[in-house]
Amino acid sequence: MGIGLIITIVVAAIIILWWIATVNGFRRLKVAIQEAWSGIDVQLKRKANIIPNLVDTIKMQMDFESSVLTELTAARSGLVSGNHAEAIAASDKISAMLPSIRATAENYPTLKTNDSFLKLMEDIRDCEDKITYARNRYNMTVAKYNADIIMIPASIVAGVMHLAPEEMFEISVQAREDADNMRISKL
Repeated sequence: MGIGLIITIVVAAIIILWWIATVNGFRRLKVAIQEAWSGIDVQLKRKANIIPNLVDTIKMQMDFESSVLTELTAARSGLVSGNHAEAIAASDKISAMLPSIRATAENYPTLKTNDSFLKLMEDIRDCEDKITYARNRYNMTVAKYNADIIMIPASIVAGVMHLAPEEMFEISVQAREDADNMRISKL
């Protein structure tokens, strides 16, 4: 057995081991992305479960604008749709509606002091905070994955595996401002 053959076998073994490690790395990142999304999904479902109670509490306490309640209920279904883009859009829509609900509650002293309403609004704020944390974790994982699939030489493996970039969980500017206002205000 010649030295050239040994070098060829060693180089081939190194390439095969690198290929396997790269494939496993991509698979590990895909699992991490799914797991990170599940953290977001749990909070979105929690938020979706709070919405009916919030609607019922508001209905009991005041003659609230029915279109707002209808929109709130419709947006809730998007939270549990299973589609990432729909869930993100629904969460943004609900977050955008909460300041107007809170502002309207200011005009209704019985609602403003209702323990159920205050607890539900606090639960939604808690969901928003946890969604923010989970979104950051998800986006960090997606950013690493997206960077890895375009970096040479791993991009060769990504191309063979037909890997496409994942979408980041971006929050709209308006939703970000509404969420900030919700945290700052006093109810």
